[in-house]
Amino acid sequence: MATIKTTTPTLPDYITYRYANRLVYVQPASTYETALDIAQKEFVELADVPRDRISFNTVATLNRQEPRVVRISESAWFAAVARQLCGGVIDIIVCPDPGCPPMYLAVPPDMGMVKEEIDILRKTRAASAPPTPSRSRQPSPSGRSTSSAKRSWYQRLV
Repeated sequence: MATIKTTTPTLPDYITYRYANRLVYVQPASTYETALDIAQKEFVELADVPRDRISFNTVATLNRQEPRVVRISESAWFAAVARQLCGGVIDIIVCPDPGCPPMYLAVPPDMGMVKEEIDILRKTRAASAPPTPSRSRQPSPSGRSTSSAKRSWYQRLV
């Protein structure tokens, strides 16, 4: 038989917001909109982020299985926060902008540095290598030719 709770849940004295590996204790908000206000106030880098891209997650144990990350929806905000222990952690996540291409299509900004480092490595190895009397190659143990066309791109770098 189902039981009906007759008491109104109370919010803990404080909870912990976590964003970008930084923590801050906050008074729990009774509404999702107030929670967004607090998040944008406490983490200044969120001030200009559109509110629909900010979400809240918590860790919950479902059906006595291992803990899982669960997003807290606006409709479940009060009930989810009321179940938090005092000091419980709520993670703030910024969802990707739907208008932006996926990150895997973007070229990392430090790719130029990688090429420069490879060029420096080549020059350093060439300068420090002892002179060889002959540039001829020894035959490979398998008897197959080891031309540079058959070597991988990494082997050609070294």
